[in-house]
Amino acid sequence: DLYEELQSALASGEQLFSMPLAPASEEISFDDGTESDFGIELLDDCTLTALRDTNLDCPVSPNNPNYPWPSKAHYTTTLLFSSPRLPFSEAQKKAVLSWAKELGVRDVPSLYALNRLQESLQTLVGNPTEKITACSGNIFYLNDVGKAIAKDYANPLTHFAMQDYPEDGGKGMLQVFNGEKMLFELPLPPAAKVDGEIYFVNELLQDASGDYFIPERFFLASYTSMNDGTDKQLYALGHTVQQTEDGFIVSDKREIIPTSNFQRSFREISANDDEL
Repeated sequence: DLYEELQSALASGEQLFSMPLAPASEEISFDDGTESDFGIELLDDCTLTALRDTNLDCPVSPNNPNYPWPSKAHYTTTLLFSSPRLPFSEAQKKAVLSWAKELGVRDVPSLYALNRLQESLQTLVGNPTEKITACSGNIFYLNDVGKAIAKDYANPLTHFAMQDYPEDGGKGMLQVFNGEKMLFELPLPPAAKVDGEIYFVNELLQDASGDYFIPERFFLASYTSMNDGTDKQLYALGHTVQQTEDGFIVSDKREIIPTSNFQRSFREISANDDEL
C-alpha cells in the first residue's frame, strides 16, 4: 500500500516531495548574483544589460540638477529598486526594465548602468552595511547606527525633522527624548544659539534681569496653562551665580530658566576686565 511505499522510499534515501523553497540554511534575503529567474524568461543578449550606456566612466557634474545621478530616469529607477520594504531580485529588475522599454518609454537605464551607479554612490557616500559571518556559518548584515545618523543630519530633508535636545513631556513619554535618562545621563548638545549668540554649557552668562547663571543642560519644554506642546521653548538647567567683592559664588541648587532670557555670553562678559 501507499504507507509501505513511503517507508521504502525513506529507507532508500529518496526525496518524497519536491522542495520549491530554498532550504533554511541558505541565504535568500540578499542578492549574490546566483538567484533563479523566478520563471521569467529573458534573453541573454537583452539590450537592457548590454554595455551600451554612454558616459558611464564620466563623473556627473555637481551642477547637474540630478546630481549624483546622471538623469531623472536613473534617479527614479534607483529609488524604485532600493525600496527597503519592496526588495527586487535581479530577474525582477530585468523584467521591469524590459517591460518599460517594450512600452516605448524613452531613456530607460540599463541594469548594468544602475549597478555601476550604485557602486559609485557607495564610493561617494559610503556603504553603511557590513557583512558578518558568524562562527556557526550564519550570515548577518550590520548597519552602523552612527553613520546612519550622520547621514540623516547631512540630509536637508531629514535634518530639520530631527530633535537634538531632550524634552520634558510631563508624566507621559512618547519619544526617546522624553526620558530623564537622555537629559542627565547621555551626551547632549554643548551649546544653544539665542538671538544669534552661542551660549555654551558650564560657562558663565548673564540674563536679562542682570543675574548670572551657569547652564549645565538644555532641554525643550512647554510650561503653559494649555500645555498643548505647540509652543515648546528651550530651557536651561543650571546654577545661579552671585557676584561679590571676592568673586563669584555658585549656588548648589539647580534652577531652570528660559534661554530667551539670556542676555550676555561669557565671551562678552570676559571682554570686560572689571567684571571678572
